[in-house]
Amino acid sequence: MPDPDRPRDPLARIATARHELGRTAVSPAVARGLVAGFIALTAAPLLAQLAVEPAFFLTALRSGAGGVAGAPGESVAARVFAGNRALLASIRAIDDLLGDESLATRVVRPPLQALLQAAGAGTAQVHQGVDGWLFYAPDVAHVTGPGFLEPRQLRRRAAEGDTVTAARRPDPRPAIHHLHRQLARRGVTLIVMPTPVKPAVDGRRLGGRAAARVAGNASHGAFVEHLRARGVPVFDVLGELRAARAGQPRPLYLATDTHWRPETVELVAGRLAAFIERRVVFADGPTTVRRTAAQPVTNRGDTARLLGPARPWTAYPPETVAVRRIVFDDARSRQSERPAEVLLLGDSFSNVFSLAAMGWGAAAGLAEQLAFALQRPVDRLARNDDGAYASRALLAAALRRGQDLLAGKRVVVFQFATRELSRGDWRLVDLRPSAPPPRPASFLRPAPGARLEVRGVVREIGPLPRPGSVPYPDHIAALHVAEVTVRGAAAAVDGDDLLVYLWSMRGHQPTGAARYRAGDAIALRIRPWSDVAGALDGINRSEVAAPAARLAEPWWGEPIGEPR
Repeated sequence: MPDPDRPRDPLARIATARHELGRTAVSPAVARGLVAGFIALTAAPLLAQLAVEPAFFLTALRSGAGGVAGAPGESVAARVFAGNRALLASIRAIDDLLGDESLATRVVRPPLQALLQAAGAGTAQVHQGVDGWLFYAPDVAHVTGPGFLEPRQLRRRAAEGDTVTAARRPDPRPAIHHLHRQLARRGVTLIVMPTPVKPAVDGRRLGGRAAARVAGNASHGAFVEHLRARGVPVFDVLGELRAARAGQPRPLYLATDTHWRPETVELVAGRLAAFIERRVVFADGPTTVRRTAAQPVTNRGDTARLLGPARPWTAYPPETVAVRRIVFDDARSRQSERPAEVLLLGDSFSNVFSLAAMGWGAAAGLAEQLAFALQRPVDRLARNDDGAYASRALLAAALRRGQDLLAGKRVVVFQFATRELSRGDWRLVDLRPSAPPPRPASFLRPAPGARLEVRGVVREIGPLPRPGSVPYPDHIAALHVAEVTVRGAAAAVDGDDLLVYLWSMRGHQPTGAARYRAGDAIALRIRPWSDVAGALDGINRSEVAAPAARLAEPWWGEPIGEPR
């Protein structure tokens, strides 16, 4: 029996361990069984997919077959690189389809997610808080993560690009200074309005340790002070809302949605109006704008939808809020009749309660409430996603088309969700007005009131988001359609190509158009995009890459049947 008081030799212990590890014995039968079990577990989902849906893998391969390996006039090197990008894009498309729509995904994921949700685990996109509250994961990451201006973070984000996807410009400061200088040259005042995400204001409802860590991103204060020190006015909504929250117990944001409540929009619009009036002198006098009586609106929040299909036992039922619409009493002073001196560039925080397609009512969002507070018209140019870049790009595109949206403007409010400071694309955008470029002669041009049925071949489709990866339930995709024929046309039409927008996602579910790939023969009912732009222009939308197609006048389309 070894003496317990005798010290043990550590080298002897190491030697013993190595000896025992080197003599680990596995019988041939056990080894074969382990290998067979591993192969069976790996192959079972594929075999089940083949047995139930034998055509699925052909569809998956076809989904990635839309890349083009370069134009014939390009150099050999350029065509090789283009072919490599197309191959990588195809691999990603196949991987996305397998992850989203395979049999194993459809059968295993829903009950597994339900169990995780019942245990309070949430998903990769949604954090479950307390008292029935949900939080968008990128919002939580922004307020609890490292400072977005830290040099290490800027370097990391600048290196995130790859062969297929270009890296985003991570630093917001050069882009905002560039915008400020361009507007100043035209005598327009820029007001920057970083809009806090929900956990920065109502973060105590995250519960547990997460609630204790929510103090706002570490770089927020330095960012605001940097802009102000260089003459850029900043309306700091975070400070306004935290002061408002201290005086009342009611929440300022929706419980199961990423956005603020309608009464919060009214509060912010009133204080923003006072901020503007201290800095801007308007040429026109006030007009008559009034609010209607509050009306209830019920909707299921975007973060609740990200959890998956609703279930009878769900703890996240639809919410009801009271919305007060804005009405212009005098027909001569309506937004369409009187040029506005205020332009709001925004994202979904501007569109919510304005865009009926978002499900929270219409004519009651930030632009309308600001018009009420100022008693004067306000123009809005907003896109639900990519608040760092999209609204600036929309303004630049209008200027390139010869539509000078800055004419007569005294102030531009640049509103964006603060999560964009940590993850947005802050590319510089040129806002110099220019003469309208010549329209591509080969593209079919919309005529007022036109209603056509066309057939053609898909040449290109804009990038599509993966369902469940973004909080916005709807998405519109741009298609470049070639070899266009018009049903019943007595004579040749004025173009062989078509730029058309279609629904690619509704309620987080992909539509039939989301399956279109380059080379598909499709049939569509089309009408001018201008017929629906007022209701749909703020919906998250992707564009095609071809320069000629981007300059064409778009149509709105509805599929007829399945692609061939």
